[in-house]
Amino acid sequence: MADYNRRIFLMAAVPACTAAGHALAALKKVEESEPKAMAVGYKHNTAKVDRARYPKHQPTQNCANCLAYAPAKPTDEWGECDLMSDRLVHRDGWCSSYKPMKPAKKG
Repeated sequence: MADYNRRIFLMAAVPACTAAGHALAALKKVEESEPKAMAVGYKHNTAKVDRARYPKHQPTQNCANCLAYAPAKPTDEWGECDLMSDRLVHRDGWCSSYKPMKPAKKG
C-alpha cells in the first residue's frame, strides 16, 4: 500500500514543481512607470537618476552591485530583485533602496 501512495504523491508533485519552475522563468521586466518602481525611484539606467531628488545617488551605484540583485547568470542583463519580487530589473538600473555588496574579505 505504501508504494501506491508514493506513486500518487509523485504523480501530483512533479507537475506542480514543473509549473512553479515555468512561473519563475516567465518573470517580466519591470517598467519604470509601474507604481512599485516609481515608489523607489527605479530607473533602468543609473545615469538617468534625478540627482536633485536623490542626492545620495552615485553614478557607480547600479543593480549589478546591489545586495538585492540576483541574476540567473552573472552575464545576464536582467535579473531578479528582492524588492521587485515578480519583476526583473536591469543590471545597469538603480533605485533608492540600493545597498552595496560588501567586498570580499582578503585572506
